[in-house]
Amino acid sequence: MTVFINDVAVIGPGLVDRTDTRSILLGQSNWNYQAMPPLKPEMLPANERRRTTPVIKLALECIQGLLRDYDDLQTTSTVFASSDGDLGITDKMCTALAEDEKIISPTIFHNSVHNAPSGYWSIASLMRGASTSLSTGDATFMSGLLEAVTQVEVDGGTVLFVAYDYPAPQPLDGCRHFEHPLAIAMRLGEEAEYKGLGTLTLEGPADKDAKESHCRNVSLEPLRTALPIGSGLPLVEALVRRARMQVIMPYLRDEKFRISVSH
Repeated sequence: MTVFINDVAVIGPGLVDRTDTRSILLGQSNWNYQAMPPLKPEMLPANERRRTTPVIKLALECIQGLLRDYDDLQTTSTVFASSDGDLGITDKMCTALAEDEKIISPTIFHNSVHNAPSGYWSIASLMRGASTSLSTGDATFMSGLLEAVTQVEVDGGTVLFVAYDYPAPQPLDGCRHFEHPLAIAMRLGEEAEYKGLGTLTLEGPADKDAKESHCRNVSLEPLRTALPIGSGLPLVEALVRRARMQVIMPYLRDEKFRISVSH
């Protein structure tokens, strides 16, 4: 399956400014940890933004970066992928359930569902296109990408894909540790657009002895290994560099998937 990748966006510590992020992905400068400022997705009305969580803001801030200069928002499909969802909300619900009165606020409850970011996205964008939210643990980035590519192949048009995760509070951090927050978004389509970065072809399962791709900018390696979504960074690098190469991504059941990138 081959599709065009027409834009990408990345948000994480030290990867908030779009120009600086591009320089790092091109290998022109090194990545260094910098605490992320509070995110305020411009698309969300102020009332809705107050009800959201850091995870939702991360996903929306990243995916809205793919909307500049495009006017097809209301018919575009979306794929939201998170390996563990909103662990901060999970912690609040578990804490509340451990209390005698077991009171959970309506806001916490409606933010607890896995497709909450997609719901806020539809409010902000008035989106009428289809939306999918999924999770497959450590294979989430590849699974989400596969879903987005499949939708383009089957239905045509444009699909926005965003994969994201956020560190958990204690005690959940002891069970599922993410060193940093990170979100990666891509704009996929059946045709090339003026910002087009190249084509992506899903070749299929890689050989058992194939090694997972590392970042060409070695300073990004701590972020790549900090959480499952980081596995998408070598692919983003290849696209931004407009390279012709193969990328090996982790997939289900300890398998790996081979992707070809060309320009």
